[in-house]
Amino acid sequence: MYKLIIFDIDGTITKHVSSWQMIHEKLNMWGEIACKYQQRFIAGKISYKRFCQLDAQCWKGMREEEISVLFQPVPYVKNAKTCLRKLKDKGFKLIAVSTGLQYIADTIKNELGFDFVLSNRLASRNGILTGSVKINISHGAKGKILKDILKRFKVKPHEVIGVGDSAGDIPLAKGVGYSIAFNSSSKALSGIADYNCKTNNFKEVYNKIIQIGLRNGSQARVLVLENRS
Repeated sequence: MYKLIIFDIDGTITKHVSSWQMIHEKLNMWGEIACKYQQRFIAGKISYKRFCQLDAQCWKGMREEEISVLFQPVPYVKNAKTCLRKLKDKGFKLIAVSTGLQYIADTIKNELGFDFVLSNRLASRNGILTGSVKINISHGAKGKILKDILKRFKVKPHEVIGVGDSAGDIPLAKGVGYSIAFNSSSKALSGIADYNCKTNNFKEVYNKIIQIGLRNGSQARVLVLENRS
């Protein structure tokens, strides 16, 4: 019987692939500055921690509200907001865990009534960004996060459904009882997922969750997980 459903957020619930990149693009910093940091990280020349620090330093001195407004309204994928609310109405517990930044995670918590969210967070003092970042979830850490969540909610791996879109979701897909690939950018993820969505409509994810939930005679609780990548 499934009790938890884990969703990635960036690229799964929301249209953008990375909340970090989205900020850079909207501030016209991506092409000349930030994309170089990403290239250095992908090439293994800098650590994930240093990658995040370099990004955060780009926004030092800005008012935090200048960043948060960039995500309003939240760019949900088609029917994601409606379907998540339906899951909430059916009694599912919603939790968001993200390697993205706090602005999407916090908004989702407030708009959709999520019970718990965890994300990386830009540091601020008196509403001004300091250029520092608190890394609560590192790149590639979804396997560890999953273990922590299983302990927190006292459930077994076979009681969990996972939904993601990228290679960063592979540890999640391997660690849960049923995995769904949505808007997948990774052939490896698509290759191991139990179900691959054929559309960009979140309703397909919702329908599959209801289908397998009924098949198992369960009404799941919902847990949502984000990977920056």
